[in-house]
Amino acid sequence: MSDLLKGFVDKKKAESAFLSLADGESVVVKRLKDIKLVTKAGFGGEEKEVLRLKCEVETSEGTRDKDFDNGTARFATEMQEKGVKVGCGFTLTRTGLQTKTRYTVSAVTQPAA
Repeated sequence: MSDLLKGFVDKKKAESAFLSLADGESVVVKRLKDIKLVTKAGFGGEEKEVLRLKCEVETSEGTRDKDFDNGTARFATEMQEKGVKVGCGFTLTRTGLQTKTRYTVSAVTQPAA
């Protein structure tokens, strides 16, 4: 039964248009396809600008395009310091829950020339 449920959850996660990670989970972004600013509702309902990353990732259902939103200066600064730009690959890791959630970038690979 748990295999059935796990398979169902994995399939739904793979089909989602958005990238979502659990605490401690990482995903390899094969290629960052685009970065743009979007306005969306925050936790309190107020509008705020966030970075929307269009990513190509490997899922249980094969390679998929996923969006990942983040509105923190800390994450944007880390991306800048590590040289992440459109065309790069990298590993994205989540640590923490709710307001203590942090996303970190590692293993950045530059696009082939």
